[in-house]
Order: sequence, then structure tokens, then C-alpha cells
Amino acid sequence: MRKIEIFDPSMCCESGICGPEPDKALIDMQNTIQLLRKAGVETKRYAINQSPMAFVQNSVVSNFIKTNGPGKLPLVLLNGKIIKEGSYPGLEELKKHIPELNNI
Repeated sequence: MRKIEIFDPSMCCESGICGPEPDKALIDMQNTIQLLRKAGVETKRYAINQSPMAFVQNSVVSNFIKTNGPGKLPLVLLNGKIIKEGSYPGLEELKKHIPELNNI
């Protein structure tokens, strides 16, 4: 089973989609997460201010932050390997890594 983990910068809520003018990238990512789940991909999302232990306990993420700093978040992992840093992947980009997305 494939597993996507998204390590977000500090956000006001779990999805970051709040307030009068939410960031379109966050809205798109939330929609993409729904498609990932529909395709059977396990998806987890962590904001650094809400789940700091997830960042500390994952050696890939911890090393990334030590090297690059939290300003380079978000970080997206597929089965423990970095597939995107600094921004969120779009659906077409994810399809290159997760062929099951082509079936939905």
C-alpha cells in the first residue's frame, strides 16, 4: 500500500483552509488528498505547530529541517521518500508517482 505524508508549515488549523481568504494551494491540496484516499492511498498530514513530534520522530523530515530549515516546508513523502519540497504537488505530478490515480 502506498502512503503519502505531508509535513506542513505552521497552520491555523489542520487543513489550513480557514479564514476569509484561504490559500488556493491549500484548497487544491485538500481536494487532492480526497482523491488520494479514494484511490486507496493512505494519507497523513501534519502541521509543525500542531504535531511537532511527527517531525521529530521521522528521521527523513528531521534531517531535512536540520539541513534546510522549516522555511522550506511543505515536505511531501511517498513511502518515506521525499517527492516534493517547498510546495504542494499537483494531481498530474502525483500521477507520475502513483499510477492508481489514473483510474479515478
